[in-house]
Amino acid sequence: MDISLICTVYNEGESLRPLLESVLEQERRPDEAVFVDGGSTDSTQDILEEYASEHDFIRLKVEEGANIAEGRNTAVEAAENDYIVGTDGGCVLDPGWCSAMEDAFEAGHEALSGLWRPSSRNLFEFVQGEIRGRYVREGDVPDNWAPSSRSVGFTRQAWEDAGGYPEHLYTGEDARFNTSVREAGYEWRVVRDAYVTWDMRPTWKSYWNQFFQYGEGDARAGNMLDYPGRILGLSKVLWRTAATWIGVLGVALAPLSPLFLLGTLAGFGAQLAFKTGALRSSVSKKGLRSIPYWIGLVLAGSLAHFTGYYTEKISSGFQSGGAVES
Repeated sequence: MDISLICTVYNEGESLRPLLESVLEQERRPDEAVFVDGGSTDSTQDILEEYASEHDFIRLKVEEGANIAEGRNTAVEAAENDYIVGTDGGCVLDPGWCSAMEDAFEAGHEALSGLWRPSSRNLFEFVQGEIRGRYVREGDVPDNWAPSSRSVGFTRQAWEDAGGYPEHLYTGEDARFNTSVREAGYEWRVVRDAYVTWDMRPTWKSYWNQFFQYGEGDARAGNMLDYPGRILGLSKVLWRTAATWIGVLGVALAPLSPLFLLGTLAGFGAQLAFKTGALRSSVSKKGLRSIPYWIGLVLAGSLAHFTGYYTEKISSGFQSGGAVES
């Protein structure tokens, strides 16, 4: 079968060459690789044009101002083949990634969930990776676990039946697409030997901005109750937001009575308790010095998501939309 790789990029100059080299080093190269650039202002387009001039299967399309969903749809539309695999900028593919995806396609699966592992260069990024990806890296996911589009595969028919990626969303678009694929009658299949590595955010500011944007995307998609990830049958976004509300109100009302500080401990304590697995893993590998990072990252992510969610809700007048996860 012929396979097309799709990838959207924007100002990925610093991380792009490792990704492109990993595409070239695939045990089974994709038959074409379509990169859609959203209008980069750095060296991204120059690097892609360089590789495209040396390798006929690599193609570049530039769509000024395109968001990720628009870029992904553009890439699928431009692809010549009916079997699609996808990744993102900031990732590097394992050598057997495309081959594993092909094996799953040949087994009759039409919606493929590849896996990913975090990449880290320091303790800050390492702990971030433990919080965000330990369970994925260790393969502790069910067979029908829905993917991130940094490691994904699907047939053109599944993409068409799902209505493509939702272009009104600038974050959480892959999760909405995942849900739409299921609603169209397809079942995601985990491909346990199809891994990519994903760079963690290098600074506190970039980490905050990422979760702020996740919160905005959740608000725009209206997924407070319908987030696919569940805890005790309820949306993870509902749990996260309720816990953060309790913590924030505890801080705000503490001047009225010290008892309100119990709300702070309960709300933010719940956020930390949910990530104790990441704490145990971080401490076992990096020692006690990882604890302050773990506390800061969990709470910063929760507060950033909360702030982004309600900033978007206020700006949009609390209008609701379809449900997705971020």
